[in-house]
Amino acid sequence: MTAEANARQTGEHELDLALAAELQAALLPASCPAECPHQQAAALNRMCGHVGGDFHDFIRINDDQSAIVIGDAVGHGVRAAMLMAKLMGHLRSGPANLTRPAAMVDELNRMLVGLGERTGSVVSCSLFYAVLDLPSGVGFFANAGHPTPLLCDRHKCSTLPWGPRNLLLGVELFQPVEFCHTFAPGERMVLYTDGLTDAANPAGEMFGAARLHEVVDRCSRASPAECARAVFDAVAAFRAGARQTDDESIVVLDRV
Repeated sequence: MTAEANARQTGEHELDLALAAELQAALLPASCPAECPHQQAAALNRMCGHVGGDFHDFIRINDDQSAIVIGDAVGHGVRAAMLMAKLMGHLRSGPANLTRPAAMVDELNRMLVGLGERTGSVVSCSLFYAVLDLPSGVGFFANAGHPTPLLCDRHKCSTLPWGPRNLLLGVELFQPVEFCHTFAPGERMVLYTDGLTDAANPAGEMFGAARLHEVVDRCSRASPAECARAVFDAVAAFRAGARQTDDESIVVLDRV
């Protein structure tokens, strides 16, 4: 291949990655849809490359129910981005199990286990899936290997003792466990991927869950968007110029 042809191919590859990054960014909503009553939410995503495997979504199921999902496809780059798009596409197609977190997690797990069997590889992903009843504030949740969310009031945040994390999706078949919580007005749920807590500074020290708690605590009276931005700014400052090595995502959801 001539130098000119190689440069042209490299340029086309960079354009393809830039387009893929724009398309992926367009898939990820920045806030809860305006028609979701009793909820205010914001979300931020920072990929470590052009494209990545972190994803989140707000899905309006019916007049009274909304689903919130956050996930982290194992790996980086195009492979993880394709898996993320497959999962989001399936959820947005309106499958019958959208209202049942444990059944939805089981369905997605079977899909990824089957994909792994067809490709001769393990196609894994962590996922937290929630269904909220908007009028009452009752939420039902299933966690497949994802970091446990934070539950906050106006005074402090704590890690929710919301049952077992279950296995990652795509490893093997399992029976997901579901749990519930009734949100009081003013309560906040913070969902995130482990790219935030695993972010490291030049000395190799990780940001960690304790620092995440501290930042979210300081934002107890801030809006969801302000809280999400404060976390991202704190993580970037902590890295102090060290390279970002994992995708980072956060969803902040308030019951109002």
